[in-house]
Amino acid sequence: MSMKLKNIRKNFGKTRAVDNVSIEIETGEFLTLLGPSGCGKTTILRIIAGLENVTSGQVFLEDDEITHLNPTKRDISIMFQDYALFPHMSISENVSYGLRMRGIRKAERNKQAIDWLETMQLSSVQNRYPSELSGGQRQRVALARALITNPKILLLDEPLSALDANLRIRLREELRRIHKQVGTTFVCVTHDQEEAMALSDRIAILKDGQVEQIGTPNELYDQPASEFVANFFGKCALWPLKRDTKNKTTAYLSDSNIKCKTNIIEKSEKNYAVIRPEFLQISNVNKNDSDKLKGKVLDILTKGASNQVTVEFQNKLVIDLSVPRKQKLPEINGDVHVKLLQSYLHAITN
Repeated sequence: MSMKLKNIRKNFGKTRAVDNVSIEIETGEFLTLLGPSGCGKTTILRIIAGLENVTSGQVFLEDDEITHLNPTKRDISIMFQDYALFPHMSISENVSYGLRMRGIRKAERNKQAIDWLETMQLSSVQNRYPSELSGGQRQRVALARALITNPKILLLDEPLSALDANLRIRLREELRRIHKQVGTTFVCVTHDQEEAMALSDRIAILKDGQVEQIGTPNELYDQPASEFVANFFGKCALWPLKRDTKNKTTAYLSDSNIKCKTNIIEKSEKNYAVIRPEFLQISNVNKNDSDKLKGKVLDILTKGASNQVTVEFQNKLVIDLSVPRKQKLPEINGDVHVKLLQSYLHAITN
């Protein structure tokens, strides 16, 4: 089921939490609202659910306007951050609760609860209580309870934030699998960009109540529209560019002789190349290093399969580079030369 937010504004007193946001959510997609605390993403989720009224703007479900429709009549489910399971009910009773509120007979709701628990690989714990389950199991119970009523849209508010790091990685893969299996439209809120990349078909990045950019994870990573998106969505260094006066699609990295292809850059603006850590490689120092960037090693961290080497370049930009364990490490405070592996760099204008 598709949804459209059109020119949504929401004020809390003198504070504008959401500022003229328009988003179209496609049927069956997994859309994530991503951004730092206070950017308005949870407020947008609550507006979709009908738990917050808009100051201005419209909300559409398919072709029907639901801006002021009661939350109970929207056919939209929400899975809260703390899961909100009933501690005095068994797992099967928790899952079937929504059907019970709709007057579905006990035999039918029990059958559907068992079917959903099988989908979540939880049929063996249907008679237990929430306190007897792990965090990951409670998360899947909450998901089953939200989906059993066959909502048009499922809203997820930081669904994995209460879990430890390893379990969070495993369950985001499980959540993605379940979304593909059931085909319901999912709208998720998170501040974790890795989680957003792993789960989403598209991501809307928000800042100060406004949408900075919407796109697939690869589009946002490869073609950020602003400095904020480039820095928030993955690590990068924004390297000043010098225009090639003879060609609009080539430029030089400032303070170097390195030439690169890029998107068309503006004459009158400051232009920067987005350089991701994987674009760079520490190389041996030799006499012919005019095609390399010079830097100094600030720190080295061991990270299991690789080492993280923090390099400060001569123009004071700092970036963390991943170096395989088998590669000889430079010395801290030592000079290094870094090779640029990419011939094309995405440019943004500040």
